[in-house]
Amino acid sequence: MNKTAQELFYRLIGDAAEYYGANPALALAGKQFSIEAPKESILLGSIQQRSNFLEKINCVLVKDIKGQLIYGATEKGVTGRKADGRYTTTLDASGYVYECQPTDSGVLIPWAKLDQWGHLKDQFASAYAEFVQNQIALDMIKIGFYGKSIGTDTSDPNLADVNKGWIQFVRENKATQILTQVKTSGEIRLFGEGADYVNLDELAYDLKQGLDARHRDAGDLVFLVGADLVAKEASTVYKGNGLIATEKAALNTHDLMKSFGGMPAMIVPNMPPRAAIVTSLSNLSIYTQEGSIRRGMKDDDDKKAVRDSYYRNEAYAVEDCGKFMAVDFEKVKLSDGKGAWK
Repeated sequence: MNKTAQELFYRLIGDAAEYYGANPALALAGKQFSIEAPKESILLGSIQQRSNFLEKINCVLVKDIKGQLIYGATEKGVTGRKADGRYTTTLDASGYVYECQPTDSGVLIPWAKLDQWGHLKDQFASAYAEFVQNQIALDMIKIGFYGKSIGTDTSDPNLADVNKGWIQFVRENKATQILTQVKTSGEIRLFGEGADYVNLDELAYDLKQGLDARHRDAGDLVFLVGADLVAKEASTVYKGNGLIATEKAALNTHDLMKSFGGMPAMIVPNMPPRAAIVTSLSNLSIYTQEGSIRRGMKDDDDKKAVRDSYYRNEAYAVEDCGKFMAVDFEKVKLSDGKGAWK
């Protein structure tokens, strides 16, 4: 780091220590410090705001490392009539539980990048925060969709071994909500002759019908869809209409793919390219245990970089599994146009 960047970096650590009530000397020495209420809520909110998707789901603090879901589903009505008194009924939650797991995000920021930010002077701290929090937010989304297991030493490039995500949560709690095959064993075939679904409208509608009956007409349902599926759908539409290059440009892919099966469509960053899910965004949750957050920033000469650490206990949950229906994206096969499914 050059002198300017170094001064700004250590000022950033000092300011962070003061804000979070940490020991400045220990923080400047690169030691971890804890973040407690209400500052932990502010930090979580800052990370959540780095993603339009995260802003729309539940990112909440929980007291216990394991427990009942915060917004868990109930499956009966509360309205009626009783001849000899008032009508009441007891609402029983779904019984699904969350369990927070130790989760460690470590970002290495090269000295060269810090030198660049040094020219920003007063904007150094905001550039630093944006860089780190963007990486953390993207990882949270990736774990939510790809997560399958909890590894001791993680290595999966898609973070599937960091924590159990939303699809895995439903797979373990209500496996009928994950579509694994249709006509061909172990495969879900999309587009082309002989496909299980010739387009995304058909797929979205069928997934919607897989929801519990009380949710099928909910006004907040969305179709979360992977980029590969949208690209294939767009290509099919273009070819089917015989569009030339200028007409393709005029027919904006984003506008074309706004909805499927009567639901708004969303392509989420870091979502598996062949994923397809029908749910509501308020049905997806990320829980962080109160008092578990640790932060740290340290200049690492060996790495020629600054190391930023964000440690916490975290869990992913689907509040109502009956309001979630998805394909097993690893089983999705697309037609190559020559009779093969890949």
